[in-house]
Amino acid sequence: MPSRSLIVGPLHVRRTVSSVAIAALVLSGTVKAADQELWIGAWGFPSTSAPSPVAANSSTARVAGGEPLAPPNFDNVTVRQIVRISAAATRVRIRISNEFGERPMRLGSVHVALAGPEGASLPGSDHVVTFSGASNTIVPAGAPVLSDPLDWMIPALSQLAVSVYLPEATTAPAHRLPSYVSSIGDFTAAERMSGAQLQRAGALVSEIDIVSPVARRAVVTLGDSITEGFGSTPNAFKGWADNLAQSLAGNPATRAWSLVDAGINSNRLLHDNPGANALARFDRDVLSVPAVGTVIVLEGINDIGYSHMRPEEAVTADDIIAAYKQLIARAHAHCLSIIGATLTPFEDSHYFDAHGEQMRQAVNAWIRGSNAFDGVIDFDAALRDPGHPESVITTLQRGDHLHPNDAGYSKMAAAIDLKLFGQSGESKCTIH
Repeated sequence: MPSRSLIVGPLHVRRTVSSVAIAALVLSGTVKAADQELWIGAWGFPSTSAPSPVAANSSTARVAGGEPLAPPNFDNVTVRQIVRISAAATRVRIRISNEFGERPMRLGSVHVALAGPEGASLPGSDHVVTFSGASNTIVPAGAPVLSDPLDWMIPALSQLAVSVYLPEATTAPAHRLPSYVSSIGDFTAAERMSGAQLQRAGALVSEIDIVSPVARRAVVTLGDSITEGFGSTPNAFKGWADNLAQSLAGNPATRAWSLVDAGINSNRLLHDNPGANALARFDRDVLSVPAVGTVIVLEGINDIGYSHMRPEEAVTADDIIAAYKQLIARAHAHCLSIIGATLTPFEDSHYFDAHGEQMRQAVNAWIRGSNAFDGVIDFDAALRDPGHPESVITTLQRGDHLHPNDAGYSKMAAAIDLKLFGQSGESKCTIH
């Protein structure tokens, strides 16, 4: 009888399937040709089901980077997002999301080019993006759309300007990203968009996938605003996940890895609003990423803080740990390595209290000591003030005593041991 076993150890998950089972898979056509094109996630900004506090509070948005809020609806305007692929590419495709839209979304035209300064595109780099050969398309309500592949050789860490023209009234996606919004009209092919302003606008592009000559697996960073990089310099790619992507690309031993950031502002493990909780969005935002091999989890500080602010949604340290165990089990079931990150200090933040600090310490002790994760990143140790460990070092936070600044995010990334990712980037699932 065919046998199947799952062996879980530090930094690797291996599944073995008997030769009898493999023969059956080959005969049924389930096993694909070895030379099939491999798509890999290389940038991400997931959609959400509800506005984040940043989207609802213009003063918070301005403190974050100075950019005003875009209107809640787009109509006959062009939106240009600046993205950065984390690995070298020979082919590129763009994922546009209408997953939480209640009506179909019409895309009048989409272009992608190498990004220049202040929302411009570099001369001679513009590409028309098509969908089943057409330059426009309709994205159904509740669905994403993948573009046709573009043959395009570009190096790792290339910044791209993705311009989307929306010819009719369209409700903007809830999850907002600093983007350039034009005056009236289609400026997707323009190097500089007429009347463009940097605004915190609903992000239409949710993922960039690539075929890479080097990368074979993707790391997904699952978390809240600290993982999203909130408070770092807009469009400068200074978050800890951005810094990790740069480190992976710059190290010959880890160039087989790309990175997709799945951080959502104010996200929690166990409750919705804003956005779906981490347990609910794990399949969509982690498991669906092409060639995902490892997930890093930094979630829980909002569960703790919101317990103080919203007693009806209070959780315990045991509840948070139980959620981690669920994520670990689901990751291992899909042959992913899962790395846990300790929760960073938050004293003097808007939702700190002594009981919450006790919870944070208990959760961090479990992350460090349980050996349940396949690896641990100690972000707490990287940011805490040695003389006052309940607080982030003053020079490493942006002023709210919760979110790091550019220097703090750099310090977080420096705390990540690249040996966690191995050298080959090959799947942790092997078939024998």
